[in-house]
Amino acid sequence: MTKGPTATKKRALSDDVFGWIGLALVLIAAIILDRGSPPHKWHAAIMWTFVALFGALVFGRNKRGSWLFWVFWATCFVLHVAALWVIFSQVFPRLILGTLYVVPLAFIESLLLFVAFSNIERLVTQHR
Repeated sequence: MTKGPTATKKRALSDDVFGWIGLALVLIAAIILDRGSPPHKWHAAIMWTFVALFGALVFGRNKRGSWLFWVFWATCFVLHVAALWVIFSQVFPRLILGTLYVVPLAFIESLLLFVAFSNIERLVTQHR
């Protein structure tokens, strides 16, 4: 079966939809988190979360039809948010970091998440 321009267009549309939804959630998170803390305190954490998890969605676009992928992605989201809360709230409570500093780290994290999912998927399919 060959993938034509329609499949590519559908995939790009799907990426766009996830991107716009993600950006809307980023804006909402920034508005909510800026109310009770110093300005821009959580922006780096929000950017890191968006880039890492949106990157995992883009890299794993061929896996999005799998329930295992979504369970993995949701688990990573919860663990990621908890880890960043510990880092930015407990370990470095006075740290206000620029958003662009975390983009390379988030990109690397998204690649590592994709590799981790690929390994988990391989292990699960071997046990079936």
